[in-house]
Amino acid sequence: MVRALALFALLGGLATPLQGQVQVGLSALGGGYVPVADLFETVRLGGETGPIVLNLGQEPGAVVGGRVTVWLSRFGIEAEAAYALSNADLPQAAVDAGAADDAPLFLGSLNFLYVLVEAPLSPLSIHVSAGAGLVSRGGEFFSGFDNTTDFAGALGLGLRYGLSRLAYVRVDLRNYLSSFAPATRAGNRFDSQFQNDLVGTLALELVFSPIQ
Repeated sequence: MVRALALFALLGGLATPLQGQVQVGLSALGGGYVPVADLFETVRLGGETGPIVLNLGQEPGAVVGGRVTVWLSRFGIEAEAAYALSNADLPQAAVDAGAADDAPLFLGSLNFLYVLVEAPLSPLSIHVSAGAGLVSRGGEFFSGFDNTTDFAGALGLGLRYGLSRLAYVRVDLRNYLSSFAPATRAGNRFDSQFQNDLVGTLALELVFSPIQ
């Protein structure tokens, strides 16, 4: 009985500091989206008689979104959602002729985080992340295609700086890795193209501790 009580007291003592380290962070973020790879090697615009465009991709654009993060000491788990304003990289002549180039996309992921570095005598830390999610392409340009939502892996690197016990500034770079293989509404499939969609963000993270 004495041993059981002693073991219970020891476990309780170990659990208390861990519970005190649990934080939930809510972030509003903004930044930029940079696509690295082309979406199509060749694509015909405007039906069977339209012009053929080679090596068509997307243009960089602005990003807005949010995230929820649960921190436990050096580890964390995070859900992120971002909306990128982007256009298809069409020739200007095609746009002038009335071709739709509006091509925004949604990027969402669930990630595991690990704090690599905690600066001594400073509220600065550096973390890495890895996870999985979705990349969904929409807008007028993609309205004529199917299979425009793809599963993606996500790799990230970030900085976190404490302004106070309740507020942090974060700078993150996340790379969404996916395979894009759309099809026309008639069922014609395009060759799969490997995608690197980079999202760089600046965020204000407000934190609270649900367990004291």
